[in-house]
Amino acid sequence: MNKLKLYLNRIYRLSFNLQKQEEIVWSDLKKLHELAQWKHYVYEKDKYIETILEINDGKAGRFYYYVEDSRFHCSVKILEDYPIELTTDLFILAAHFNNLLNNGLVRVNVKDSSIAYHLNRDLLIPLLYIDETHSQIESHFYTAKDIYSAFQRLIIEQEFPAIIIADLLKKNERAGENAE
Repeated sequence: MNKLKLYLNRIYRLSFNLQKQEEIVWSDLKKLHELAQWKHYVYEKDKYIETILEINDGKAGRFYYYVEDSRFHCSVKILEDYPIELTTDLFILAAHFNNLLNNGLVRVNVKDSSIAYHLNRDLLIPLLYIDETHSQIESHFYTAKDIYSAFQRLIIEQEFPAIIIADLLKKNERAGENAE
């Protein structure tokens, strides 16, 4: 009976126009934040949620979630300001991440010396599979933590981007083996 109810709910959600579908996903996103009891701020007029999550030991990151152009978006600034002399290495590290990421994009903004990680998904997925909204937020969060750590390692330890990526791949490989 639950499967039939779920199926009918999905058909019902699909029957609406795109604007209404965006409103439904926006409403689901707000409910998810309330249920999870994350520290967050809802900006109803601009249709985005700012969530404060710990990105590294004691370091809070501002994560942004919104629905726009028939897509569900997750975004976070990894670095607010970086040393200009490391720009080339930062671009190289960002390029390594962009080659490895199945979804998402690491962007280096030279105008304001910042680095951001953005992930988006077609609206249809969170519209039909409500749990996928949480999964995308979780995936974005854990990837952002890895990206943040990698860029901190580049800036603080002056490690080469290729070595940082190789170490991250080894860590993820070990984690995958332990999960089995």
